[in-house]
Amino acid sequence: MPTNEEKYQALLKDLHELGVYLHGRGDKTHALSQQFAENAKKDASSREFDLNQSRMLDYQHHLWHEIGNLVDKLIKQHE
Repeated sequence: MPTNEEKYQALLKDLHELGVYLHGRGDKTHALSQQFAENAKKDASSREFDLNQSRMLDYQHHLWHEIGNLVDKLIKQHE
């Protein structure tokens, strides 16, 4: 049976992995947002759709990073 310290270290490891995942999702969402923004400049027929997608994805990008930052803060408080 794992000790409390082992459980604690496993939890910190999991939190680190979660933080990396959240920031990675934020980066991927931002890249996709940029693609929609670029497409909006090139294709007038779908400009409104592309701009809306870009805004929505940019908002999600900020949320992923904000949640990731909260996880990072939690880790720092307990390391």
